[in-house]
Amino acid sequence: MRKVFFLVFSLIILISSNNVLSAASPDEGEKSAMTLRANALLKESAGESLRYLTTHIGLAKNDMERRSILYYTATLQEQMGHFTEAAVSYASAAGINEPDAKGMPKATNAQLYICAARASLGACDFESADSYLDASPVNSSKDQGIIAQKRLLGAWSALCKVSDYEDAQGVIANLQEFIEEEGMKDVKPSVLFTLWYVTGESKYGDSLKKEFPYSPETMIVEGKSEIMGLPFWYFMPRASLKDETPSVYEQPTAAANTAENDAQDSAPSESKKKDKVVEQVGFFRDRANAVDLVSRVKDKGFEAYYYTETRSSGTMYYIVVVDENRDGTVGKELRAAGFDCYPIKE
Repeated sequence: MRKVFFLVFSLIILISSNNVLSAASPDEGEKSAMTLRANALLKESAGESLRYLTTHIGLAKNDMERRSILYYTATLQEQMGHFTEAAVSYASAAGINEPDAKGMPKATNAQLYICAARASLGACDFESADSYLDASPVNSSKDQGIIAQKRLLGAWSALCKVSDYEDAQGVIANLQEFIEEEGMKDVKPSVLFTLWYVTGESKYGDSLKKEFPYSPETMIVEGKSEIMGLPFWYFMPRASLKDETPSVYEQPTAAANTAENDAQDSAPSESKKKDKVVEQVGFFRDRANAVDLVSRVKDKGFEAYYYTETRSSGTMYYIVVVDENRDGTVGKELRAAGFDCYPIKE
């Protein structure tokens, strides 16, 4: 059973800088990156466009064209939430030491590694993110934008790996220093939002609304939007949730399945849970984050709950799910409501 939602993205990926996914039949002829992109855009859906690209990258006529079509493919993969594949495609493009192809988006190798790190965070693969941030082109870059992105993404990765809110104080202190640094101004909205999200202090939200009133971060602070597509946020410790008391959102164990729990808890019993399909909405190390997500999903009208699973490492994880219905429409409804989800069979 595969219950880690970000591992759903980890399909069989055999990608290197010279051989990415499966190549199309050789009789189709070599193509430029521009031609491959144009052909992909003719497809009826984004999914079909992506399938075309990943099966035709091998037709790129040289390394320069391959590098550019890899970059374009990675951006589409990331937009569609295929974070693991996107990270590998970005890194594969960065590993090709060639200029950008004619008519294609421009990116330095350092920028590509930054993108790979960002996509790895999206997949909750923090070790890979750290590795990409430590790549030579990133470390040697003098571009202030690259430096700022590296520091921000490094802080996000560090926050996702600390054990609790108290252990996050060093990272929080660094973020507070970032606010005042001229070199971090390009990522200041993200820094302020991170501090608001983690510490719960309204002053950071107020600064966002004052300095960046039309930013996506401000929309979230104002309740006009939600964090979507990037589950690593739920791995971060939060001051407002650190003292959360036990909740009715957890699926009851046999020992705790009293009449009172039955009345409070909307989760199905263990016997009803077997061999059914659920939509997985979240996967967390911290119970408080699971409780927070269950509450927000419930607010949208879904009967969400979480259960626990202990891995071989001894770490317990909290898995937020919503039962799928007979028609299989719950996943679509969840995504329409702004929640990423993936079907799994119990």
